[in-house]
Amino acid sequence: MSVSRHAATQLRRELVDPQHEGSLDTHRILTTLLAVLDEPETAVALLTEVWPAVPSDADQDFVRRLSDIGTHLAAVLPASLLLAKAFCRAAQSLRTNNQLRLAAIHGMRELAIHRRRDDDPDATAAALHDLAETYRAQGVLHKVVGCADEMLETYLLAHHEAGIASTLTHLGALMIEAHRPGAAVKYLNRADQAYGQLHDTGAHAECPTLLGRALWLSGDRAIAHRRFNRALALLIGTDDVAAQRVRDLVAQLESAQPEPEAVPEQPDQDGDDSDLHVWLVGRRHHLRPPDIQPDQRHRPEERP
Repeated sequence: MSVSRHAATQLRRELVDPQHEGSLDTHRILTTLLAVLDEPETAVALLTEVWPAVPSDADQDFVRRLSDIGTHLAAVLPASLLLAKAFCRAAQSLRTNNQLRLAAIHGMRELAIHRRRDDDPDATAAALHDLAETYRAQGVLHKVVGCADEMLETYLLAHHEAGIASTLTHLGALMIEAHRPGAAVKYLNRADQAYGQLHDTGAHAECPTLLGRALWLSGDRAIAHRRFNRALALLIGTDDVAAQRVRDLVAQLESAQPEPEAVPEQPDQDGDDSDLHVWLVGRRHHLRPPDIQPDQRHRPEERP
């Protein structure tokens, strides 16, 4: 084992050791990482453990240089699952520390690796979900919806029925949040049909509950009550706590002040869902990973 690899291994052990105490030695970390850049797998393994240890008051030059090292490693190992894990941990650490722009960049880097591999729809969906958490923290709901929309596309291409059903339900919930109950009803009706073939009662019950809420907000209260009753039929005797939550939701809707008016929605053309996607402004554009050029390693120009 080379001296530099031994130093990296020792530092990694210290970082994961819960008994290890002391402040983060940023100089040692950078020196060790730079020394093993010609052994990229070793550098990635160390970087994966460094990001969770970065404190909220870390020097910003140190954070930038860690990000630059990740840029270099992504050019060398563009399909590394361990590097995807490092980027995921970086995004989570940066989001916790309220560095949301950098968090989004690292979330897109993680997503780029899973897109390149294109062999695990659940892993791609998990990366999209984590990126959506950053976008939600930034307050950009249309990008959150864009992530969910790509999740649906990913599961559709993979014929992943459970993923399709859960993502359609998630999109329906997002449309309710965006005050688009008509669009929510369309997604949730599709989810209801998908769940009908899965025999997953617990997961299915969420769908008619959300569908009832969307219909209520659309003004179809009689149909909404039937959907709530259907949700209760799925839950009573199997999950009484969830059943009570449905009852509480109905009581809340019946006693609440009127919701904000929904955005006017145009009827479908030829019965398709094209109107749902007009609102998703450039959904794939917002999720493109930053280009990584070798001569730009130390001056990343990514835009989340």
